[in-house]
Amino acid sequence: MNQTTIRKVLRWFHITGGLTLGTYLYSPWGSDPIFTAVTLFIVTPGLVISGVWMWKQGAIARLFRRAA
Repeated sequence: MNQTTIRKVLRWFHITGGLTLGTYLYSPWGSDPIFTAVTLFIVTPGLVISGVWMWKQGAIARLFRRAA
């Protein structure tokens, strides 16, 4: 997969994760314990990882190229 495709996938994951987080904050689903657990333990770390990856994509690509 090339860098452009990776960036598009990360961007869409970040957008959908942000929408999920917004749904958690501003809807009555925030009181559902399963939705809360998914948001706190899957969506939020995924947003952090995808955000850092998009921010530092060049450095991460160089790191993987060096390791391989």
